[in-house]
Amino acid sequence: MDQEAAKRAAGEAAALLVEDGMTLGLGTGTTARWFIEAVGARVADGLQVAAVATSLASAALAARQRIPLMELGAVGVDLAVDGADTVDPDLRLLKGMGGALVRERIVAAAASRFVVVADESKLRSHLAGFVPVELLVFGWHHTMTLLDQTGASFELRLDSAGEPLRSDNGNLIADGAFEPIADPEGLAARLDAIPGVVGHGLFLGMADLVIVAGLDGELRRLEPADGAPAALS
Repeated sequence: MDQEAAKRAAGEAAALLVEDGMTLGLGTGTTARWFIEAVGARVADGLQVAAVATSLASAALAARQRIPLMELGAVGVDLAVDGADTVDPDLRLLKGMGGALVRERIVAAAASRFVVVADESKLRSHLAGFVPVELLVFGWHHTMTLLDQTGASFELRLDSAGEPLRSDNGNLIADGAFEPIADPEGLAARLDAIPGVVGHGLFLGMADLVIVAGLDGELRRLEPADGAPAALS
C-alpha cells in the first residue's frame, strides 16, 4: 500500500463513524478529501447528513458529492473529521499547511467528537517543523516582528504567482520553522497573545481519536491516554 492508499484507507474508515442524521465537519487536505468522498458515496446510497466545510475547496468537493452544506450553527456539529501534518504521542497536532487552520479550529472546537485521519508518516515523537499562523493584513509587518520573537523566523506564504497567499478569510498566512517544540502549550499561548494573530496550527488537547493507516494496510485507533493502540475493526 502506498501513502495515498493509506490516506484513503484512513478517510474511508472515518466515514464508517458517520450515522444517519448527523451534522458533520468536513476538514481540508489530501486525507480529509477521502473522508468527504466516502461520505458522498454513502449519501448516494441514502445516508442523510448535513455538513459544514472548513474551506472553499472542501465545500466545492462536498457539493460535487451532493453532500448538503450548511452554516455552522450554535449547537455545533456531531462529528468533525480532518487531517494533520504531524501527530505526537499525546495526540497534539500540527495543522494548517493547507491554509484552512482558523476554520478548521472553529469547526473542531464546535464538534462533539473530533477525529483525525492520517497515514503513519504523520506520527512523530515530538512536534516540529513549520507552524502556520494566520494574521490580519493590518499591521502585518509589526505582527511578523513579534512572531520572530517566539523562536523561529517567520515568512509569509506565497501563492503560485509569488504574491502573499490569502486564506479563505482574506488574511495572510506566515510559517515559522521550529526545531522540536519542548513546550507546545507555552508556544501556543505566546502565539495567541500576539495582536494581529487570528489563529495558529497548534491543535492541542483537541483530538478525541486519531485513525492511522499504515503502509502495511493496518488501521490503528489512537485515543488520549489510551496506552497501546488497538487495531481498527
